[in-house]
Amino acid sequence: MGYLRGFAHGTFAGVALGLCVAPQTGDKTRAQVAATVKAVREGAEATKRALQRVAPVASGAVHAVDRVRHRNERAYEGNGNIRITTP
Repeated sequence: MGYLRGFAHGTFAGVALGLCVAPQTGDKTRAQVAATVKAVREGAEATKRALQRVAPVASGAVHAVDRVRHRNERAYEGNGNIRITTP
């Protein structure tokens, strides 16, 4: 998490510095920033929609892994021996 936070801070600092020393007029810079913000917002919305579609499948996969894990924990006797059971 610290890496991502540092990356985000570095990104914002770089953008701020770039805006301060930009070799173009303020109108062009504002238009460019507005277009970038719009693109980022649209990308975030698309990502949100994709995650909402994938969430049920991921949830089902998590439950399946939990079932297998619990089945394997029940099969293990604790003394190094594995109890063989048929489903």
